[in-house]
Amino acid sequence: MRIALLTEIPAPYRIPLFNALAELANFRVLFLAQADPRRPFYEPHRDEWRFGHRFLPGRGLRSGRRWIVLNRGVLRELRRFQPEAVGVGGWNQPAFWEALAYCRMRRVPLLVWVESTARDSRRTAAPLELAKRLMIRGASGFFVPGRAAAEYVWSFGVPHERVALAPNAIDDSLFGRAAVDRSGRSLCTFLYVGRLEPEKGLDVLLEAFEQVPGELVLAGSGSEEERLRSLASDRVLFLGPLDRDELLEWYARADAFVLPSRSEPWGMVLNEAAAAGLPLVASVEVGAAHDLIEHGANGFRVPSGDPLALAGALRRLADDEVFRREAGERSRELARRFTPEAWAKGVADLARGFTEEVSS
Repeated sequence: MRIALLTEIPAPYRIPLFNALAELANFRVLFLAQADPRRPFYEPHRDEWRFGHRFLPGRGLRSGRRWIVLNRGVLRELRRFQPEAVGVGGWNQPAFWEALAYCRMRRVPLLVWVESTARDSRRTAAPLELAKRLMIRGASGFFVPGRAAAEYVWSFGVPHERVALAPNAIDDSLFGRAAVDRSGRSLCTFLYVGRLEPEKGLDVLLEAFEQVPGELVLAGSGSEEERLRSLASDRVLFLGPLDRDELLEWYARADAFVLPSRSEPWGMVLNEAAAAGLPLVASVEVGAAHDLIEHGANGFRVPSGDPLALAGALRRLADDEVFRREAGERSRELARRFTPEAWAKGVADLARGFTEEVSS
């Protein structure tokens, strides 16, 4: 069957998912832009792409943290491809609404990819909140990465059978290379990977780390870097943005991973860290934490903004090498469930089900 997906940019962690779906369907991605100006450090790795795609012409507009792309040719590309199902990456871009109009005119199922959760603390303007509800009402079905996002969609009254699990995943053959033997290390190294922005909760992490032995490594850059450097002790190392190969080296050198975000709909770095065999500590606001962390088994979920709780979880890992090793092994086991093939099957099965429903 023919499936089209409209999504903003070619984020590198999506490429394995798209490659897997191209194995199951005649699949084409319509990208709204080459890059997101808010995330300038993504590497395209285009030699790894094995799916059909087009970049829609358009112009991006940025206001604060919001970014809108005004695209041309959306309907033309859809008419040319004639998809039997159309997926959209949310409700925040005009192109997604053009896709909804196309689906209604052609009686084609529209599937919305939802990663938001009820815990997401990002403020939504009233017009966007209204748009969200209208898109939910107009969609045929939804695919979500995990439990927290599914609960969010269900909260709008969407029947459970219209929501499919398509778990976010990374290339395990790549990040699994960092699953090394970590026994015998005298110093526990905690790793954070991501943007240095207020919603990531890194000020809380630095406060908590004052009570924790070991070393803390922060990989990434952002508007908070200068302030965070002023708060950090000499046991905190700032790496700046890393390319993928450099990042793999640090996953191998780390002993545990921490993601203390105040707001994080999913958090693909938890997938990467789990595949690398690391124990995980994350706030309950991280969507992936509810699927990739078994509290007390391979790590801990802690309240956001609570340095005492975060320090306690980090100390538990820093003080017990045996627990770290067992927790890392459990992370690897959990990571194996989150495969690009599982994502692709979830999307393809959902599309096929609604296509059969429309044609019957």
